[in-house]
Amino acid sequence: MKNRRSGQLIRFLNIGFLIINISAFITILLMGQKPLPSLENRDIRSVSFLQEKLLLTREQNQEVLKMSESIFRRYNRTLDLICQNNVSLLEEMAKQEPDQEQLRRLTARIGRMHMNLKNLTVEYFDNVRSICTQEQNARLASLFAQMMQLDLQCQSCSHTECPQKQRLSHIASGGQN
Repeated sequence: MKNRRSGQLIRFLNIGFLIINISAFITILLMGQKPLPSLENRDIRSVSFLQEKLLLTREQNQEVLKMSESIFRRYNRTLDLICQNNVSLLEEMAKQEPDQEQLRRLTARIGRMHMNLKNLTVEYFDNVRSICTQEQNARLASLFAQMMQLDLQCQSCSHTECPQKQRLSHIASGGQN
C-alpha cells in the first residue's frame, strides 16, 4: 500500500515537472524568435530617447553618454549572467532527481542579480538626475515610472483601493516627494 502511494506520488511529480519543463522550453523557443537589437544600438537609442524626452543640451547629452557607458556594460553583463543561471536552473529542474539545494542556490543567485539590476537602474537615474534642471528632473521621474512599467503592476494588483496608485499618479504628473 505504501509503495503504491509513493509510486503514484512520484508519477504525479514527474508529470508536474514534465509540464513545467515543456512550458519553459516553449517559452525559450518563443523568446528566441524575436531578434534583439545590437547592444550599441540599444544604448544609443536609450540615450537619444532621454535627450529627446528631457530636452537635454549638447553638454548634458555628452555627460549622460559618459556616465551611461559603464552602467550599460554592467547592466548587460548582469542580464547575461541571469540568462546563464536561468538555463542552469532549467537544466537542474529537468533532471530526474533535481538537487533541491542547488535549485535554492540558483534561485537565490538569480534574485541577487535582479537586485543588482535595480541598483544599476537607481545609479543610472541618480547620474542622469545630477545633470538635469529641476524641470528636466520632473520629466525624468515620470519617464522612469513609465520605463519601469509600474502602471502594469497596478493593473494586476489585487487591491481596489491602493495608495501606491496615488503615489504613482503623483510621480507621473511630475510631482516631487
